[in-house]
Amino acid sequence: MTNGQLFDHIKNTLKNAGKEDADFDAKCIFEDIVGLDMLNLALHRSDEADGVKAENAMKLAEKRAEGYPLQYLLGKWEFYGLNFKVGEGVLIPRPDTETLVDTVVNHFAAKKFYDPQIIDLCSGTGCIAVSLQKTMPKSKLIAVELSSDAMPYLVENIRSNNADVKILKGDVMDGRLLDNFKDEESEGDYRQLDCIVSNPPYLTAEEMSDLQTEVTFEPASALDGGNDGLKFYRVISCLWKEILKDGGLLAFEIGYRQGEDVAEILRKGGYTDVKIIKDLGGNDRVVTGIKQG
Repeated sequence: MTNGQLFDHIKNTLKNAGKEDADFDAKCIFEDIVGLDMLNLALHRSDEADGVKAENAMKLAEKRAEGYPLQYLLGKWEFYGLNFKVGEGVLIPRPDTETLVDTVVNHFAAKKFYDPQIIDLCSGTGCIAVSLQKTMPKSKLIAVELSSDAMPYLVENIRSNNADVKILKGDVMDGRLLDNFKDEESEGDYRQLDCIVSNPPYLTAEEMSDLQTEVTFEPASALDGGNDGLKFYRVISCLWKEILKDGGLLAFEIGYRQGEDVAEILRKGGYTDVKIIKDLGGNDRVVTGIKQG
């Protein structure tokens, strides 16, 4: 089998399975396993393909055809110009989430505030925390994650990207986690941070029962936001407000139909200057609010 025949086989396997992104997926699998980009494939289409690599590539194509996520097959995915290790047990970084990172970066750039202290709740792969820290090198980041399955990915992604991010393992819904922020010099007070950012689980019960095949492989705990999808927004905006400075920023990623609901949660929670921000696709994607002084 030549390189050209191998690539065509991978692409046809995916097309026959009805994969809309068959060309892109085939390119990713071929480049990752065979090690030839599309330019070099054009130059070496008639060359004999490596037997072991060809077998591995065809196996991945068959697994992808069955609905297994491409990102898990490759074991890595790009987000905000950085590479992140991914696999079963951790939520796959998505381009829409880059809107959340942009929002936080732009907020502090406008204030010419270059060393904010930020906490990322429900961190998963750490893509948000790492991207923020690498974009604002003087910032101090804390990533909070509960899942033992996700933790190895979080640790590895911080290490591989050489990011200055501290990890706190725990449940963001448990108020006892705030004990880690008690101010030792002032009894009863908490150490105050400049920003809380989170992409929490936000799918509704109805959405959880009707997931696309690819999404069913991702951890339910990173997707399930309770019956109406708003459970985490209610708790985080109230509970974690204790460690947010007066004038501090709270920034959430949301489902595209949740903008007004989450904005109202923030308003009722005493946040001001509440905004709904759209992603590049024109969908509501981020809600922000400022803690009143």
